[in-house]
Amino acid sequence: MKRISNEHAEIIVLDGRIDQDASEELETALQECIKSGEYNICIDMINVKHICSSALGVLVAVKRKIKDKDGDIKLVIVNENLLKLFQTTMLDKVFEIFESQRECMNAFD
Repeated sequence: MKRISNEHAEIIVLDGRIDQDASEELETALQECIKSGEYNICIDMINVKHICSSALGVLVAVKRKIKDKDGDIKLVIVNENLLKLFQTTMLDKVFEIFESQRECMNAFD
């Protein structure tokens, strides 16, 4: 997991399998963004192969929390299986999903 600061939003780059341990690491990174006043967050999941339900719960919970501060979480997903998961769980209606980091970042303008 890598965190990149940008003038428009924070970028968190995930890769591999996002399991329970990685889910806790993701939650910590998101809480750090909030503490530092960063409420616009782009989660780059281009290299993610699997994401567990607890990580999905973390994303939804943090999105709710930052919405009160006019913030948002937007996602970058290209993996077909991951896209299907978001569609099946209807989370594609909750999160804006983009095909590239650039598109995602431009959506915060």
